[in-house]
Amino acid sequence: MPLTLIPTRSENEALPMFSEDLVQRLSQGDLQALCELDARGVFCGDDEDAQTLAERIRALQENQRKFNLTLQEQGQAEIEDLSVRQQDQIPPELFEQPAQITERLFRFNIDWTSGFFVDPAGGLFFGGCAYYFFPDFFVLFIIRRSFKDKPGWLFYQRDELLAHELCHVSRVALKSQVYEEILAYQTATTAFRRFFGGIFRRPADSFAFIGLAVLLFAAQLGRALFLPALPAWPAWLPLTLFCAWLLRRHLGDMRRLRQAGKNLTAYFPADSVQALLFRCTDREILALAELERRENLLTWLQNRQQSSLRWRVIMARFSPEKHHCDPTP
Repeated sequence: MPLTLIPTRSENEALPMFSEDLVQRLSQGDLQALCELDARGVFCGDDEDAQTLAERIRALQENQRKFNLTLQEQGQAEIEDLSVRQQDQIPPELFEQPAQITERLFRFNIDWTSGFFVDPAGGLFFGGCAYYFFPDFFVLFIIRRSFKDKPGWLFYQRDELLAHELCHVSRVALKSQVYEEILAYQTATTAFRRFFGGIFRRPADSFAFIGLAVLLFAAQLGRALFLPALPAWPAWLPLTLFCAWLLRRHLGDMRRLRQAGKNLTAYFPADSVQALLFRCTDREILALAELERRENLLTWLQNRQQSSLRWRVIMARFSPEKHHCDPTP
């Protein structure tokens, strides 16, 4: 989930990801600094104020410094069960197109994290993923080595995969489950994946689907080999019911997301709505979906600005009124 990975002045001297001046202004609640962070894919959590956000940025910089030092001294570094080598670092130019995708869709551009080519053990169909830690903030992105020389592998496209994972990194403080995958899949190149890609909210959903599919296969195999007289439909029932439940839940999620976006257009420009929804928590999206009257929306926005630093930034960046801040560093 990166753009200009570990930028360097020279082979051994790393530039800071965020200037000390920016972090200092951030700790003082400077709205311009907050807007700049938002534009670079760092969003405030519900429980964060300017000071705690600044502490998170300092933790990120310190963790990245230690990581870079280990890479320089040892040529490789380990994060949990993952080992990466300095020579396998993803070059910055591979993130130019994914950064354009996230900027176009969601108005953010991450340029402060590291990426590496890695083939994890046992990762037969592995495409890529992000390792991120919160609130002791650190992010590391990995994609399989096949992407080093070509933009696609099996059903994966490198640019789409990178943009998708960049979305997860930017939203880490929002602690979303319902809309996390739905929003990240808006980077997909096909309408089918954009609509249905987020049907599995969390790993438990996909594990349950795979488990029921394996159970169906075993039942069908046993029926074919040992009990051909048994009817076929009972073996299909659990998987069919689970898929029907997933579909019903997903259609409800998409309907509420669409309604929330429609309600936001009562105040915000239509071309900003997707970026706004991207910065919302699950609870906020559900609340927005119920605010069909403009006056109710305006009251809700006023309350959120008073209680949430993130919404102060959202209003500063996206409000149609003339108090925008310029997020350009």
